[in-house]
Amino acid sequence: MEHSTIMLLIAILLPVVSALLLFAVKNHTFRNLVIIATALILTVNSFLLFTVGDIQFTPSGDLVHNIIMALDFALLLYVLYAGIMRKNALVIVFGLLQLIPLAYFEFSKHAHFAVSPAFYVDTLAKIMIVVISFIGSVICVYGLQYIKDHEQHLHLEKSRQGRFLFWTVVFLGAMNGLVASNSLYYLYFFWEVTTVCSYMLIGHDLTKQALANAARALWINSLGGTAFCFAILYLYTYCGGHDALSLLFLMKKSGGAAISLLLPVSLLCFAGFTKSAQFPFQSWLLGAMVAPTPVSALLHSSTMVKAGVYLVLRLMPLLSVQYLGKSGLLVGYAIALVGAFTFLAGSLLAISQTTGKKVLAYSTIANLGLIIACAGINTPISLTAAIMLIVFHAVSKALLFLCAGTVEHIVWSREIDDMQGLAEKAPLLTLVMGLGILTMFLPPFGMLLSKWMAVEAAASVNIANMGNKALIWGVDFLLVMILGMFAFASAATMVFWGKWLGAIIQSHPGFRSGIEKFKAGYSLPLWVLLVSAVLFSLMVGHFYKVISLSVANIMVYGSSYAMIDANLFQTSIIPSSPDVISRYVGAYPVLTLFLLLGGIIGPWIFKKVKQAELTPAYICGDNADMADVSSDQYMTAGDKKEPVKLSSYYFMKYFGEASLNPKVNAISLIFIFFMFGIVLGVSI
Repeated sequence: MEHSTIMLLIAILLPVVSALLLFAVKNHTFRNLVIIATALILTVNSFLLFTVGDIQFTPSGDLVHNIIMALDFALLLYVLYAGIMRKNALVIVFGLLQLIPLAYFEFSKHAHFAVSPAFYVDTLAKIMIVVISFIGSVICVYGLQYIKDHEQHLHLEKSRQGRFLFWTVVFLGAMNGLVASNSLYYLYFFWEVTTVCSYMLIGHDLTKQALANAARALWINSLGGTAFCFAILYLYTYCGGHDALSLLFLMKKSGGAAISLLLPVSLLCFAGFTKSAQFPFQSWLLGAMVAPTPVSALLHSSTMVKAGVYLVLRLMPLLSVQYLGKSGLLVGYAIALVGAFTFLAGSLLAISQTTGKKVLAYSTIANLGLIIACAGINTPISLTAAIMLIVFHAVSKALLFLCAGTVEHIVWSREIDDMQGLAEKAPLLTLVMGLGILTMFLPPFGMLLSKWMAVEAAASVNIANMGNKALIWGVDFLLVMILGMFAFASAATMVFWGKWLGAIIQSHPGFRSGIEKFKAGYSLPLWVLLVSAVLFSLMVGHFYKVISLSVANIMVYGSSYAMIDANLFQTSIIPSSPDVISRYVGAYPVLTLFLLLGGIIGPWIFKKVKQAELTPAYICGDNADMADVSSDQYMTAGDKKEPVKLSSYYFMKYFGEASLNPKVNAISLIFIFFMFGIVLGVSI
């Protein structure tokens, strides 16, 4: 067996072996060693994948395929069981809609779903494996200390740490298997594993709210799984048998012969919408916030939701003019419209959230929408922006979720208003969290660069070759709508990030506390992610070659770089040949921006306020102690001292969930119907 194949198997199977050990052995020290060793091996292994070429692997014989088939049916049976236990009719219906057709094809028609190669790992898959293995591992290490303190706070009589750690680590193996799969059947299997993992983790605390939200996540993702299942069966029946379940095979079909692919590709993209919580399917990801913080971090940064955007990105070549003509292009722009509207709606709704984790949740949904919008635009520069967004968002959002979890263990609240004055209680954590927030929306960090590229991609689409003038005007109008949504959504992000940042850095005049001390299980993962966010942004110019190869993988899946037409990159900022790329690794203006940022922040950090510059807060003359400039109390009408508490303004009337959600859900449904309307119109 080649060493590259061994590296692939490590990425998929090591988490499974480690998870079984974590579940079986209850010794806390042993669990720490297993998690840390697994994290180190997965991380090193993921980066070493870039030292080998593309990996193709098909297990010999039918044993592995039969095991996966058996496990797939076991998962679907468990989904049915969960639906019955939770008395959720939707879970039962969508479970049956997958189980019955698959059983019919497998046992009645004796369908052969095995394809070769079963796994195919190119540069894009390697990037995803790094995101999953590195960031996911950091979150698992953080989860060791967090879940221990979490159970102590809940005063649980019987620990459930083994169960929690089992599902978090299995999650990593399932995601690595998903992004490495060339077989759509294998991809579907890992897709369902992530669905069950999320269900188990969201409901971990077994509260009524947690179980209800877990059931919601299960039925929404089972809806996507049903669409995925129907796409597989359609491809098998009408598009070439078991060969059509190979992504490599699908990418070779072109012209009129490929028009039958339009419906299954749209169904697969719809499955991607549900998994990545696009409107109107966002409620499952918002409900996941009841879970322990490491679960939220896993779902939002490196697993689960990234599966949806990954699948949509992979399918984009099939929606290009070369494969499905103008029909494919229109479906792609409809997908971009769904994503752009999710970006806008999620950003606006985030403004009205009073809970930190819900701000992070809506921000995640919004950024996933932006990634899908970039995928739908389907140009080299938009695909480049999408990949950069995946990487930078994963690092920054994992950092912010872990910061939010750490803050929760300080103030025992998730409310942003309760985090006011955090700089006094935990100045070091405030610094890390503040910088984490800045990485989401300010230069010189990668998220802003990626969004800038997304806007440029939407503004630079060339539609002159559409032919029909009315069609040109229609597509032009769609692109103007998408560009406008990008602009307004980007402006909204400044509002909710700025409000949260302002809350944590405010402090009472004259009050200073010492640097707080955290357990290594909390502080080390935070610093690793913060340093990674800064380094990735600082060295973005050095990643051009890897990014360009991953874009090429999307556009011409299964072809080596040497076989790809250099003209692919004429409309992109990426150089068009490997030689040019190898020289184009300069410092980039980002270095200058970092120096400028340091020049602005440095004096502010070290500035000391003089006593004469401090004045007490004026509360209509009713301060409890006017002589104390740090007084934050006032005298009530009953001559009692009460603390002064300020609150942010959340624009509930305009952007509250109760008023805005029904409207944005209805509009997003219209956009999805528009996408399938194009498909049906072409098919009829």
